[in-house]
Amino acid sequence: MASLKKPLSKKVKVPILKKTKQPLLLNEVTKGFVSLSQTHKKISSITVALSGGVDSVVLLHLLHQLQKTQNFTLKASHVHHGLSKHADKWVKFCEKLCAKLSVKLDVHYIQLPKKKSLGIEGEARRLRYEKLLQSQTDLVVLAHHEDDQAETFLLQLIRGAGVKGLSSMGHFDDTRKLWRPLLNTSRIEIESYAKKHKLKWIEDESNQNTDFDRNFIRSKILPLLKNRFSH
Repeated sequence: MASLKKPLSKKVKVPILKKTKQPLLLNEVTKGFVSLSQTHKKISSITVALSGGVDSVVLLHLLHQLQKTQNFTLKASHVHHGLSKHADKWVKFCEKLCAKLSVKLDVHYIQLPKKKSLGIEGEARRLRYEKLLQSQTDLVVLAHHEDDQAETFLLQLIRGAGVKGLSSMGHFDDTRKLWRPLLNTSRIEIESYAKKHKLKWIEDESNQNTDFDRNFIRSKILPLLKNRFSH
């Protein structure tokens, strides 16, 4: 009887998947984007609000990195309020940064109304959002972070806001298509990322003016609370 031979098994080459370890912050942004893409319609275009400050510069850098693994077009939006003597320099800074990254930049020039019922900061913020929401894009991305969240809560509390006013900013605003991927990230972590990647940014001198309530909370009240209740 002829001996039975086992059929020769063909060797199948399995492609080796290289595990690339993403930086922690980029990993969090990636997970957030993938989650949004799964729960909402496909996101094919993103507009990032770019002031030129460290928060928005880091966010732009992260989204530019995210583009390497996700399929979407990216552009930036900068609003020129004319409130600072350095405003024109900030525009040039953002133009240079976006050109370096090959990211389209929209610059909006606005003029604050003479009657500022919301105050200078409030009116500037209102008009900034107005321009952002006019963008032809699937998603507007903002660089609000953990410290901003705390500042907003304290500001609303001091002003006597009700329960709705005290509610925190959400990571995603479905109505206005706003995404805040850095809400669980501290200002220290953002600055650390910027320094690690040798990023450049601008400093808004008005942030040092404690006549503005938010700046007073940021520079005077929050440091006291962190020092008192740090764990």
